[in-house]
Amino acid sequence: MDATDLFLAGLQLYFITMNWTVERSYCAAPITEGSDCFLCPETHEFCTAHNPLFLARPEWLRLATCFSAYAFCVGYLVILWAALTDGWAKLRAPILLFIGAKMYALIYYHTMEFTSETPPLGLGAYFGVEGPYLLAGVLVIRKVMAGSLNPLKARRSVVKYSSKRVPKAATQRALEAAIMAPNHFLSEPWRFYTCGPETKAKLCGLNEDKRKAAEAVPEWLIVTLASEHKLTEKLGLEDHAATACAVQNFMLSLASEGIASKWMTGALGAPPEAVLECVGAGRGEKLMGAIWYGYPAKDLAEDAKAPPRKKGLDGVLTACP
Repeated sequence: MDATDLFLAGLQLYFITMNWTVERSYCAAPITEGSDCFLCPETHEFCTAHNPLFLARPEWLRLATCFSAYAFCVGYLVILWAALTDGWAKLRAPILLFIGAKMYALIYYHTMEFTSETPPLGLGAYFGVEGPYLLAGVLVIRKVMAGSLNPLKARRSVVKYSSKRVPKAATQRALEAAIMAPNHFLSEPWRFYTCGPETKAKLCGLNEDKRKAAEAVPEWLIVTLASEHKLTEKLGLEDHAATACAVQNFMLSLASEGIASKWMTGALGAPPEAVLECVGAGRGEKLMGAIWYGYPAKDLAEDAKAPPRKKGLDGVLTACP
């Protein structure tokens, strides 16, 4: 959860409060100077000075407010849940549907108000109240669309990361994607080791020459191969290939959420046995690599340049008759 998530969560709580106090009261009866519902006196005072049409309560506005009071709060709850759990990617479809409906309602509402015989007065104060709804819409769209990268194009090996923390939910989603990799006979030969501060410190200490670079990496995942077969055997090769597919799935899932990664093997500059010892790997497991990951110092992009392939597609493709 970052600062934007917290800000959006606070706004949703404010919107829900307005739904269940002022808007529900307005739906049932006009708001007057003597209304004693929560925030109703403040609303009456504000509308007297800046929004007389709201107090006039035309039927179209009453119906629109009734709909907002009882229907839109569901959308606010969905966004609140996404902000608190980093569920933007999973809830993308319902959130976008809600934001579309909300933006349509705001445009209709403001058009009717500004073209009425009693348009809003004091635009600064007016949009000071209405502004949070517009700002929230923009921020929510940015949050939702941040996870819409094409991971096949956006994934790159990255070594420079920002200090922004990776949500545990994003790591969990990536691990769940990893275990969906194809594997013959469902051998599930992969083993994953997430690394807490103590383990990361051990890994960073394996090579003093690369300690500084390693300590700048926000998150580590150690991946091993646990196969009953030797790599010289067909099934051993299949298990190795399946684990490699799992690593790719893990990194692609991260990339889809704007999180960068780098698959490290020999570049760690440490014996595989030492890495396995740091994570307490089981007997017979073989190191597939350490996955560095975190939010990149420069945002991932689908048009980011990749190292040119020497052979290219033509050099490796044979069109069989």
